[in-house]
Amino acid sequence: MSDSEKYYIEIPEAVVNANRIHATSDITAVFSNGRITLKEKSADNQNERSSIRGFLLTSLLAGILAFIVFHIQELKTVPLRGGNSITQVSIYLSLFFGTLAFFGTVIKVKKHKLSELKWRHIITLTLAAALILFAVLAMFFKIFSTAFIGLRLDMYTTSILVGLVVGISTYSLSAAANSINFSTITYTLIVLLFGGILFSMITNGRPDWWQHNFSYLGTENVKNAMYFNFTLIFSGLIMLTLVDYLFSGLHATFNQNRRMFYLRILFSLLAITLAGVGLFPNNPGWTHTVHDHIAQLLVLWILIMIVGIKWLLPDASHEFTVTSYTVGVLLILSDILFQHLHYLSLTGFEVTACGLVFFWLILLLLHLRNLALPEAQFQTKIIKANSSSI
Repeated sequence: MSDSEKYYIEIPEAVVNANRIHATSDITAVFSNGRITLKEKSADNQNERSSIRGFLLTSLLAGILAFIVFHIQELKTVPLRGGNSITQVSIYLSLFFGTLAFFGTVIKVKKHKLSELKWRHIITLTLAAALILFAVLAMFFKIFSTAFIGLRLDMYTTSILVGLVVGISTYSLSAAANSINFSTITYTLIVLLFGGILFSMITNGRPDWWQHNFSYLGTENVKNAMYFNFTLIFSGLIMLTLVDYLFSGLHATFNQNRRMFYLRILFSLLAITLAGVGLFPNNPGWTHTVHDHIAQLLVLWILIMIVGIKWLLPDASHEFTVTSYTVGVLLILSDILFQHLHYLSLTGFEVTACGLVFFWLILLLLHLRNLALPEAQFQTKIIKANSSSI
């Protein structure tokens, strides 16, 4: 091909307008896995510059603040664990700067890309991001302190280390907020739910917890029960955010689409009861009664959704419908294995049922995503022309 010959791709005007592309926009085309992705170069560069500046600024500020704290405490050497330690100061400052960075970045994303995000969504996602960051840092320092038992460092080295940890945490949350969309919110739900429960299993201080029941992780009999309860509460809130985000695009109102409206109500009730299970732990007394009733409601909403899925989603694919009924049958089978054949323990039954239900809910969310946010496909053609004629 001569230098004067160029190839051009036609893009429909509707797609250009929907993505706010201008004739003077600096667009980068990325070809990967058989797909061409168009991205605004200036926006990517701006996001990268902002994230790097945030990393440098927060690292510097956190390092200075850490040094001031250690200097006021008159610590010649700083312990890795305990009060006024590397772990404590790093986690506190990371949560402060990281949460601020995530919150500010999501507000920018709402303004430029995701105007449908509401303030309640932003607050919920910010709190969930802070909870995930806390769990990650706590696990990291737990492993680190196990590898370096009794480690103490001087104030200067410690301040630099704290600054780096805070800077990396802030950069990570800022980058996550920049790429926020339905997929990242769903991944946040998955990571928060599974990560939070796993964290509770590891840190509860009772290796024999599984001999009781799953809800035992959130009771007053174990250490760090609040982690398990907070995990359920924020998982419910994130699910509520996803429901609100998706069903708004599906026009799920009583007048426009009653079946979708009923599904929205059921999904919202499911999210609220999931949060309620964590809000009222399985402690002795009245909270035990409330906890059991809420857990039973949780099962009820799931069964209604599975049994009525064909009516609630008449356009659902055959594969999804079959999968839904299969999950329902497996739930009944696991109940028989637990209550009648005594093959499964209570904890085994709860873990199996929760795994099946969560798997089905993720499939349902993805199916609704395809209905509410379908991939934009359009006919295009490649034009070959001399550059002098364009």
